Amino acid sequence: PNWKNEVTVRSMEMAGEYEPISYISRVSPTPLLMIVADNDVVAPVALALEAYELAKEPKKLVLMRGGHFDAYQGAGFEESAAAARDHFLSHLNA
Repeated sequence: PNWKNEVTVRSMEMAGEYEPISYISRVSPTPLLMIVADNDVVAPVALALEAYELAKEPKKLVLMRGGHFDAYQGAGFEESAAAARDHFLSHLNA
C-alpha cells in the first residue's frame, strides 16, 4: 500500500553501475542455467552469450527463439519451463 512505482535519479545511477558479467565466474560450483532468447532487445544476446562463456562449469545454455518476454507465454513458456524443470530435477533431486 505504501510502495510507489517510481524511478529515482539514484535508481538510474545504481542501474548504470550494475555489471553482472563481473560476477558470473563466481557462481561456480553452483549449477547455472541460462535461458537466452535469440531476439532479446531488453537483455542483449551478445552480452548473455559472453557471460555464458565466462561462467565456469557446471553450466548449460538454452537458446530459444523469440524476444525477452516470450519465455513466459505460449510455446516459449513450454520450452523455458521444461528447461528449468529439468535443471532443477537434475541438480536438486537428492
